[in-house]
Amino acid sequence: MLHSVEAVYQSGRLKFKEPVEVKGKANVLVTFLNDVEITEPRKSYLARLLNRKPVKIAPLKAKTLIEEGRR
Repeated sequence: MLHSVEAVYQSGRLKFKEPVEVKGKANVLVTFLNDVEITEPRKSYLARLLNRKPVKIAPLKAKTLIEEGRR
């Protein structure tokens, strides 16, 4: 099973942003992400999506869109 945990690498150490419980030995894969400038725009984009107002769609239009998505 895979489990991803966000962490910060600083001064030769990993600082996890949440508690990690591992019993015994475990193989890990560490991926270093680029600077914060890359992740911040993604956060603001996600925030805009989450704060958008719902769009009203007629029931028949919704049905058509669902049926088209199945093709």
